[in-house]
Amino acid sequence: MRLMSGGTDLLTVDASLPAPDPDLHYLHYPMDVPEGCAEIELVLEYDKIMDVVQIYAVLLEPDGTFRGHVQCPGGPGPRRLTIGIGTATATPGCVPGPIPAGRWTVRLDLDRHKLPAPYRLTVTATRGTGTPGGPAREIGPVPAEPTGGPGWYRGELHSHSIHSDGRRPVGDLVAAARAAGLDFLAVTDHFTASHWQDLPDHEDDGIVLLHSMELTSHRGHANLHGLSRWVDTYVDRPGHTMTDVAADVHAQGGLVCVNHAFSGDQSWRRFETDWRDVDLIEVFHLQQGSNNDAQVGLWDRLLTAGHRVIGVAGSDCHDPHDPGQALGQAITVVHAEEGTERGIVEGLRAGRVWLRRGADLDMRVHGAPMGATVSVPGGEVLLEADVRAEEPVVLFVIRDGLLQAVLPVEEKPGEWQRLTLADRITAPGYYRVEVHADPGRHDPQFWASCLRDHGSLRAAGNPVWVRPS
Repeated sequence: MRLMSGGTDLLTVDASLPAPDPDLHYLHYPMDVPEGCAEIELVLEYDKIMDVVQIYAVLLEPDGTFRGHVQCPGGPGPRRLTIGIGTATATPGCVPGPIPAGRWTVRLDLDRHKLPAPYRLTVTATRGTGTPGGPAREIGPVPAEPTGGPGWYRGELHSHSIHSDGRRPVGDLVAAARAAGLDFLAVTDHFTASHWQDLPDHEDDGIVLLHSMELTSHRGHANLHGLSRWVDTYVDRPGHTMTDVAADVHAQGGLVCVNHAFSGDQSWRRFETDWRDVDLIEVFHLQQGSNNDAQVGLWDRLLTAGHRVIGVAGSDCHDPHDPGQALGQAITVVHAEEGTERGIVEGLRAGRVWLRRGADLDMRVHGAPMGATVSVPGGEVLLEADVRAEEPVVLFVIRDGLLQAVLPVEEKPGEWQRLTLADRITAPGYYRVEVHADPGRHDPQFWASCLRDHGSLRAAGNPVWVRPS
């Protein structure tokens, strides 16, 4: 959108960031918005230095309601970032609607703050015929017809559009998901729910669309799925914590997913977070390479500690036209009762879920599916795994975080095969399985070390919890 001529200056700041401080995350600037405003434009100018100086801007109504944000995707150099909101239109990342009078707040999010740096901030408003006051446009979910009944649904749980730092509009992501044969898609733009307003345009595209967003704090990222309203994700300030976020998400019937837990400045370092507030964890991230091995290790530590956290995958796609991050390479497969948003969310919660990197998988213990808890008479366990692959693979059985068995899979490309394992337990625990590419049946190093890592992973299933009876 373009601001109408004849604007009124609401705020001008020419300043420099202070010296870096590990406890300084935001700068706040209040400003008074008069009655009768039809549009507000915010412009933030500074020199971006990759991973050293990166600033985002946020616009909040007098009661704290989020109206818009702008990030700074792309490379280093001088940047001019713009937020524009009006009664009927808004720039990507922002929510259109009436502009209430009162004391608004500009929040500068110091995403990277390792050097002092100059910046300029200006905010301008124009009067018009728009109705003052009232709420911003509602952008919550609209009930949609199911795309199918009980069964397996394949999808993507981590992607971004131009409403945050993605390169393409929502429609391009939906088209790419459909072309990849996916059944559901979560667009998880940072901070904002403004992309939800684009979802109704694609309800008839045969893809279940989740109402999701990504909490993007300075000490970790987390996707929030199955929402009905925007969640205040700005947790790098006193008085608002991950506990508050999780409570809000769960009150909406949604799910909290910790993302890329080992990724430098974006690693999960919110150690005050109770893992009982976390529903899902990314155990495979398309962009994270060997960090995925650490993520699987963290997952098993959580499971052995008694936490019921479901493992999922994500590509973190910012451009579906880039082969390196194209949709369909890190798929989460969910058994749902119906092909709706609520069906997918409840399927994720139930835990009959596996991640796909080229092979298909299902697993049961005494007939109980992944995500279930089963009593085992006499502690005698019978595990069954169904595997289908186009290449030679092996099945790894993990019990309570430790490798219990390595089962070779016959070379029958495209055919389902059932493998079984008999075991005995004396205490409660869990079993889960992974499918890995077989580097060669005559590789003594492989069989001696039982090597498995992110590069060989083809599928991974969620646990069945067991207890002797």
